[in-house]
Amino acid sequence: MRYIASFIAIAMLLAATSVQAIDLKSPGMGWTEAYRSNELVIFTKDVEAGRRIVAIAEADAPPEVVFNVINDFDHYPDFMPYVKESRVLSRKNDSEVITYARIAPPFVNERDYPLKVRMTRGIPMNGGIFKTEWTASPDAHPEIEGVVRVKLNEGSWRGEPLDDGKRTRLTYTLLTNPGGLIPAFVVNLSNTVAIPKLFKAVMKRSAEKAALER
Repeated sequence: MRYIASFIAIAMLLAATSVQAIDLKSPGMGWTEAYRSNELVIFTKDVEAGRRIVAIAEADAPPEVVFNVINDFDHYPDFMPYVKESRVLSRKNDSEVITYARIAPPFVNERDYPLKVRMTRGIPMNGGIFKTEWTASPDAHPEIEGVVRVKLNEGSWRGEPLDDGKRTRLTYTLLTNPGGLIPAFVVNLSNTVAIPKLFKAVMKRSAEKAALER
């Protein structure tokens, strides 16, 4: 898929980027830089199905800690922005689960999405890189009246060790269509508000968990 190729290209760029600053250019034709700070860069690309997003940041916690935070689905309401409900519906094994989440984003009706999630822990054989990948599984949970079911939701988290595994470079990808009639300014809030909040939540939680393990 094209977005996978773009994701790989970004990962290669990241490998050449200094830890002190994230200085990435557009991953390719049609991509727009939607947000940039010292800690986070976000690129977007509108396609027929919806919107593709790639976001990159660096966390002050080891990859294993970040991996556990990202996959702590049952506790998302405790620290993830806008999440009202989240849980594991079924577990095939240690690396594949079906999850359900309901969110309350600003200005629009609540959304929910069951997902099929596959998790790959970082091990020396793959350079310590972890991945969490998901696709929509809309029939895994009954729809709820008044809650919009998001039926397109494909993405991933990728974590690469930095500083001998003391820190983590995080790359987030997403292809989604939020469903319903949503004004453009609300959709764009995901780039400038929601995703920065998402990264801030993950990095804060990871730093807290890492501090407890020291």
